[in-house]
Amino acid sequence: MDISTAHASARTAACRLPSLNASLALLVEDEQFSTIDFYPDPRPDPGDEPEGDLLASVQMTHAAGTVNAGLFQLQLAAPIEAQITGANPATGTTTTWARIIDGSGAWWADVSVSDGAGSGEIKVVSTLLLYGAYVRVTSFVFQG
Repeated sequence: MDISTAHASARTAACRLPSLNASLALLVEDEQFSTIDFYPDPRPDPGDEPEGDLLASVQMTHAAGTVNAGLFQLQLAAPIEAQITGANPATGTTTTWARIIDGSGAWWADVSVSDGAGSGEIKVVSTLLLYGAYVRVTSFVFQG
């Protein structure tokens, strides 16, 4: 069967919302909190062990977020924050990516990180993380 471009697009769009809801369900299915773990470069291949030190780990709420059906987005609950414990104590450390760990402790995704002016999937107040300060997630949007 050959289908039109419009037909193929309609089929793809119909799969988007169930996929986003399944992604959200993984974040909230267990008793444990899902986390956002911030790391410096280099970013590993998807799912591989990070090479750099864990800079900070932010717990998500049990609700984690919502699916915006009109925009086909998973929008995680923000703002959330945690103390920075792994940055260089003298100069701080820049984060460029984060690993999302679901409630069962499994790898969920690796995502880009930027400040509010950048294009990262996760936006933080500042990507320069200073030891003892707090990293604050202001936005996390996963386009589906």
